[in-house]
Amino acid sequence: MRFSIFLSVLILFSPLLQAQSTAGEYYQAANKAYEENNFSAFLSHLEKANELRANHRTILYNLALAYTLNDQHDKAIETLKYRSSFYAVNDFDQDEKLAPLKTLPQYQQLLSQIDEQNKPILNSSLHFEFEQKGFHPEGIAIQPETGDFLISDVRCGLISSFNRDGSELKPILDLKKFGFWGAMGMAFDKQDSNMLWVSTSALPNYCEYSDSLDGKSAVLKIDLKKKQLIRSYTVEGHHVFGGLVTTETGAVYVSDSSEPIVYKITKQADKPEEFLKPEGLFNLQGLALGEENTLYISEYITGVYSVDLSSKKITPVISETQLTRGTDGLYFSNGQLYLMQNGTRPFQVAKVDVSSSSMEIVDRAVPELNEPTLGIIKSGILYFIANSPWAFYDEGNNPKLDEWPMLQIRKLNIQK
Repeated sequence: MRFSIFLSVLILFSPLLQAQSTAGEYYQAANKAYEENNFSAFLSHLEKANELRANHRTILYNLALAYTLNDQHDKAIETLKYRSSFYAVNDFDQDEKLAPLKTLPQYQQLLSQIDEQNKPILNSSLHFEFEQKGFHPEGIAIQPETGDFLISDVRCGLISSFNRDGSELKPILDLKKFGFWGAMGMAFDKQDSNMLWVSTSALPNYCEYSDSLDGKSAVLKIDLKKKQLIRSYTVEGHHVFGGLVTTETGAVYVSDSSEPIVYKITKQADKPEEFLKPEGLFNLQGLALGEENTLYISEYITGVYSVDLSSKKITPVISETQLTRGTDGLYFSNGQLYLMQNGTRPFQVAKVDVSSSSMEIVDRAVPELNEPTLGIIKSGILYFIANSPWAFYDEGNNPKLDEWPMLQIRKLNIQK
């Protein structure tokens, strides 16, 4: 969900974050110290902001500047190297205030690291593409009986059906007719293949958005054969439900990127119940069920984690957690966790071997991968939306229909 990118940019200054910590206050204090040429205070405040709000590229950039102004050049380089491990953009080379770093041998190593991370990698192939102006694909599901694709539209709440090869696009549901909003994640019920679970939220790009809809979100249970809404599930307050997975026991887990909380709906309770509210995390996105009683969660700012469903213990899937930040969709198969990373630069698809905690890039820095979002694994193949058109809106969240791209569903053979 690309909306999370805007959240991650703004979250440093959000009232919620400032109430939970003082990262925004420290950052503002750092700016004031800089204007007063108090560079030691500038550094001190930024170090504290970075502790409370990790992996923020603007904080890290200014932290590198603060180290430079305080003649701690090695730390400045290390900070920029860390930043470029997930944001491989040379946006600092022309900054005269960082000029002292250019004399260090580590500086050239930094530039080489950025060049290396921008080398194209492409292992996926095109499965199908389609053109539909204004249709903004978000989630994918595959009908268990027919193998047809369902693709949800986050802009106007449509769900369309495609044949296996991508032909014969047919709109089959309109969430607006049920009184709801943009269609987000989707998953079929594991016990009743007629039942489709859909998360729905009113984001600012929703085609009928108004301020009164801010924070509106729900989880829907729909009888696909009858095209009937069976039940809607809501929680009081401001929410953005997105990632959604179903279990063999009939339970549903859904992520809320606004709180952040993972909710669980069981047949017994038949209502959303708070399952997990992890401390120190800000923006939950994708969910994936793994083996041995494990749920994987992607936290857009800090990285990807495993959750023991019994103890609810949370563990990073790799030690360098910043490498897994910016993950939207998350999928598990045969001991491998697949990450759709649209919060990194460049965009990439990666996989993590959960037993060895090693990470490998699958796709990266290619025109075909112009914003990967969500996908699905079926019969040893990962299918995913490769170019979600979040970049094709104007400042008023109106779609740039004349520029709307041909939309791609790509596939990656993940069978061993």
